[in-house]
Amino acid sequence: MNIRKIKLNWVKALGIILSISSLLLITACFDDDEGQPIPPSAFLSIYHASPDAPSLDIYTEAARINSNPLEYSTSFPYSPFYIGDRKLKFNPHNAVNSILETEFTLAQDKVYSMFLVNKVAEIDAIKVEDIWEEPDSENAQIRLAHLSPDTEDIIVQINEELLPFGEKNEYLEITDFESMEKGTIKVTLKSKASGETLLTVSEIEIRGNRVYTLVVRGFSNPANGTNNLSLQLLTNYIRQ
Repeated sequence: MNIRKIKLNWVKALGIILSISSLLLITACFDDDEGQPIPPSAFLSIYHASPDAPSLDIYTEAARINSNPLEYSTSFPYSPFYIGDRKLKFNPHNAVNSILETEFTLAQDKVYSMFLVNKVAEIDAIKVEDIWEEPDSENAQIRLAHLSPDTEDIIVQINEELLPFGEKNEYLEITDFESMEKGTIKVTLKSKASGETLLTVSEIEIRGNRVYTLVVRGFSNPANGTNNLSLQLLTNYIRQ
């Protein structure tokens, strides 16, 4: 992965309106001393997949880093963080209490995604390193994240025949990125145990020069909450 190129392209690809100088101004990530070189860093995004959790404020050490609350099914975009051991705290929006505190390690020039998972009573965070091959004009890179807390092992079919993510996918499994030809796809989720179709979504557009995460989210059982089982296609990166 060409980290230097990704750093330059993420401004457009992910809507992070940053310049080289403004990277130094990100609260709790870098100091704001003018004239200082950008310190060694890693990049981290955070996705809210806990279907009954409230909107959240994110704190690294003691400082809040998101200007808008992180709502269910939304992401805090890839942003630079100091390398080494870090601590994140998640509070309900405008509340003083935290519902999750987690410690993790970031390595220099690595790219990570963090997923907030499970029901709010058992909320947790999963961090994975994002490693993909460079997409091209005819092909994308795509992975699957099974984040539905009450859904059993699933089979994910593409266009009713392809199984790009394997024979089954367990809850909290986040697959490697796989190459997929651009085009419009139909995605069917089936129960591995019974073969029952749990969800079908048609007309999902896959474009070339992109890296995606296909998220399985929400509750299969409506009794568990109002955010029902659904699919969401996240764009991690766009090649310019």
